[in-house]
Amino acid sequence: MLAALTPGLLVFPVILAIVAALLWAARGHARKTHAMMRDFAQRAGLRVVEKTALGFTWVESMEGTQAGRAVRYWTYATGSGKSRTTWVAVAVRPRAEAGLQFDLTRQSFGSKIMEMFGVKEIRVGDPAFDAAWFVRTNQPDFLAAALVPSIRARLMAERAGRWGARYKLEHGLVQYVEQGHLSSAEVMSRLERQLPLLQELADVAEVFAGSGR
Repeated sequence: MLAALTPGLLVFPVILAIVAALLWAARGHARKTHAMMRDFAQRAGLRVVEKTALGFTWVESMEGTQAGRAVRYWTYATGSGKSRTTWVAVAVRPRAEAGLQFDLTRQSFGSKIMEMFGVKEIRVGDPAFDAAWFVRTNQPDFLAAALVPSIRARLMAERAGRWGARYKLEHGLVQYVEQGHLSSAEVMSRLERQLPLLQELADVAEVFAGSGR
């Protein structure tokens, strides 16, 4: 009987050892990520907002002011269970905002499906841009005129292929979002690179606010 139980008894410490090794690796990765993000925030002049749970401390967001506007980097999740999705975002808050909304994504199979179900996009009259980008807004005439060549050029220069990547004005924030985590220097660099474009889009929101529409 004892001989029969021995293999089963040996499995338990092996499992504990594996769990301990995974936790040790996770803590090490978390520390490196945390240090990387704190260094990034210091360089960019941002305030770090941290959270701690179950012995882990992570950066929830980084916030500050650049070019006279509030800037924020953060993560959030949508859905739950198997449909839960984690997103990274960087945003600029316009100094004035009056109800303009927009959403810009790359043309894709998903955008074609949305069109089939009646979702309307706008055209700006630039064939290459209109073929590449799916643009929705509650102010079609204004936004079509406001997407000037410099903004279109910045958008066209961005690589396609980032899951869920989009630019939007929502809840008073001009945002760039994509699926993922604030977990690498590559992600942080990509988000930081969006700021000049987000500042231009914030200009658009402020012009709309000042137009009295």
